[in-house]
Amino acid sequence: VQTIMANVADKGKSITDVNKALDELNEYADLTIYNFTEMTRNIGTFTAAGVDLKTSATAIKGIANLAAGSGSSSLQASTAMYQLSQALAAGTLKLMDWNSVVNAGMGGELFQKALEKTAKELGHGRDMSVSFRDSLESGWITSKVLITTLEKFANDKSLLEAATQVKTFTQLLDTMKESVQSGWAQTWENIIGNKDQAAAFFTAVSNGFGSIMGPI
Repeated sequence: VQTIMANVADKGKSITDVNKALDELNEYADLTIYNFTEMTRNIGTFTAAGVDLKTSATAIKGIANLAAGSGSSSLQASTAMYQLSQALAAGTLKLMDWNSVVNAGMGGELFQKALEKTAKELGHGRDMSVSFRDSLESGWITSKVLITTLEKFANDKSLLEAATQVKTFTQLLDTMKESVQSGWAQTWENIIGNKDQAAAFFTAVSNGFGSIMGPI
């Protein structure tokens, strides 16, 4: 939360806005096989790349849905989230970024066709006379193309259905763990408050303890 706030506070976003975005991601994580902790960390990298808070949260969902449609694991989805955030920071997705997406098992035809379609809709499709990989050096996958494509994935019902299907015992344990973590997170927030409230509480406790121990 501290990292995200540092990236969005100058855009007029408050702790309430951040908590709302994280609550939406947490709800998504509880419904799917993907990890809220990883998504929270990566939303920080997206906002650091200049993507606004709401779009960042939507893009994270889009990547997770794409991972589900591609058969990739939670860890692979996290790797792709980080690499794509670096591409956003650079302004375009290049071959090095794409290689990481491929290594995460998410660089198949589903993602390629979606990127091509979005780029064409935005008025700058790729050179079809060369291979997909070779075309990347021209920079046709801009931040706008990438974000728009991920937003489409986030709202794709068939991909969301794939993300909510628990296919293995390991995935079952992961989803159960996510639910438990969500419950504990809400419990602790009820007790000590959000980031600002918790900071005020623990600072007061620390100062009180210091005033008692200092004279000893």
